[in-house]
Amino acid sequence: MSLKLTVAFLTQGIYVFSPIVYSIKIAEALNFSSTEERRKVIFSYLLTFLKASKGMILITMAGWKKSWGVQQELKFCQENQIPVYQIDPNDIPLDLSQILFEPLEPMQLKALLGAA
Repeated sequence: MSLKLTVAFLTQGIYVFSPIVYSIKIAEALNFSSTEERRKVIFSYLLTFLKASKGMILITMAGWKKSWGVQQELKFCQENQIPVYQIDPNDIPLDLSQILFEPLEPMQLKALLGAA
């Protein structure tokens, strides 16, 4: 789903960096010896991109609430006042730019963090 949406955004001229699309292959190539080592290296890399971005698009597909990485990204956005946009994979608009007009309010983001 992440790759599919990354491609859809790209074809509409919206440039996104999808952590899951990139980090899995990078982690495989680096062959980390532990989850902690992988998180330390990869997460620093991902947060650098997030810090420089205009926002985060959260795809609420199965498992997102249990994802350690997604929770860390949401916390980082909250702490750094980075807008978070939410997309339901079952309700994807034809014009993906519509998603970028309505970032989550601080209370909505707080609720998402509490949902984990």
